Amino acid sequence: MKIVVIGGVAAGASAATKARRVNENAEIIILEKGPYVSFANCGLPYYVGGDIKKKDNLLLVTPELFKKRFRIEVRLHHEVVAIDAKEKTITVQSPENSYKEHYDKLIIATGAEPVKPSLPGIDLPQVFTVSTVPDAESIVEHLAAGAQAAVVVGGGFIGLETAEALLQKGVNTTLIQRSQQLAKNFDVEFSRPLERHLQELGCKLVFGQSLSKIIGEEKVEAVELTDGRQLPTDLVIMAVGVRPRVQLAQIAGLQIGQSGGILVNAAMQTSDPFIYAAGDVVESLHLVSGRKVRIPLAGSANKQGRVAGANAAGGKLLFKGVLGTAIIKVGKLTIARTGLSEKEAQEAGKDYFVSYSPLNSHASYYPGAQGMIIKLVAENFTGRLLGAQIIGSLGVDKRIDVLATAIYAGLSVFDLENLDLAYAPPYGAAKDPVIMSGMIAANIVRGEIKQVTPQQLEELKKQAGIVVLDVRAREEFAKEAIEGAVNIPVDELRSRYEEIDPEKTILIYCRSGYRSYLASRFLQQKGYKVFNVSGGFLAYKMDVQVKK
Repeated sequence: MKIVVIGGVAAGASAATKARRVNENAEIIILEKGPYVSFANCGLPYYVGGDIKKKDNLLLVTPELFKKRFRIEVRLHHEVVAIDAKEKTITVQSPENSYKEHYDKLIIATGAEPVKPSLPGIDLPQVFTVSTVPDAESIVEHLAAGAQAAVVVGGGFIGLETAEALLQKGVNTTLIQRSQQLAKNFDVEFSRPLERHLQELGCKLVFGQSLSKIIGEEKVEAVELTDGRQLPTDLVIMAVGVRPRVQLAQIAGLQIGQSGGILVNAAMQTSDPFIYAAGDVVESLHLVSGRKVRIPLAGSANKQGRVAGANAAGGKLLFKGVLGTAIIKVGKLTIARTGLSEKEAQEAGKDYFVSYSPLNSHASYYPGAQGMIIKLVAENFTGRLLGAQIIGSLGVDKRIDVLATAIYAGLSVFDLENLDLAYAPPYGAAKDPVIMSGMIAANIVRGEIKQVTPQQLEELKKQAGIVVLDVRAREEFAKEAIEGAVNIPVDELRSRYEEIDPEKTILIYCRSGYRSYLASRFLQQKGYKVFNVSGGFLAYKMDVQVKK
């Protein structure tokens, strides 16, 4: 049996090595059009920023090691230009010639390519994407040659990571985002802290604009925005997104899915039973929404490649689907997500609610505790967990992984509040942030508390018959508060609650939601119509400009 793999990065390398473990007798060939195979493309921004010192650290498995350890032949600079599915052959363009190669099973792992819009000046040598090792090498060379200013176009993961890398190198950096939000796969309130933190790091942000052209004759001198402004710069990083490389699949007559990726089944088999596909080039089933999606992430690409390689070699593996679990570091901030965002839950027609939980990374009395905010998206009535997002600076990674596991297992917020998680003061709390977020959400489902989100508060407080009650201490209120709020500290509420008009609706907040929860329970039992502001003042500050 001859198995040919087109593409040698995450999915392709994983497919080839799994195929070897399943079938020792197969002939396995990887065809990679670039100069490197099995490189860590997720590490490229960190190489640009200097966190990864040597390029060789990005090269995970060399062609020599593929040959020696796995008896897999790797052909670099060999680009597949056509697939003849009927004859089971591919046409390959090598540096020397063009030739045909027969296959018994074919695995397409061509990945996704960065989008480079057709603009004047887009082909100047100082315009880069961050997709391959040569891309990163070229950026590093230009920085070493004295580049002082950079424009990053696109506020997604690659754009944010590269902007941080450039700032870390002392480069005057401007990030341009066409929409009004960074990290668009998160809910909008998670963008605001990122914006503020990037500005603290020295990054200039431009929203609502795209490039109309790149100015320069032999080198980049400036960029022009759609509003006519010109920004001087020495280099441009294009990070406006990626598109799946499906051209070969289309030539082969393979079916393309509704999301734009190659249509595959759970065995990673395409519409041709002898051709498999994996990685950023395919579409996947979202395990919560049930929709077909295309989420280009290394974790799913590796797993898909493993399944494709096993099945092409005669094994039996299945890939169930994706949750879109992702995490990114920007300066001192980390944001992470899994499952559905609130926006995606709306689009999927889910009957859901959200809750915000500002909590500490570990026991507050142990030195070094840092705050985080967890946002849960859960199903009304059942409490089934649909999604989660977290922002913080410490401990975000392990909490999002627990929540991703919970969603995969179909757990509810009631399960979260009963999890048995490790605790010691340096690592967590007796009630871990995941457990606490489950308790808070479970209280909502049980009807113990009625809540409004910070966004709903902004709309409701404009209406007649609404009182916004701040139950923090006087000194907290004096320092910073929601405009129009009345302050009665929770410790004085039992003696002063009659100051509140019982005919009005009370929206109660504190710093994080705990004191306001206590106040809400008290006032409810006194006959007041009360809503707790989810996440308190900390969640409110994420997205709303605070005035006093």
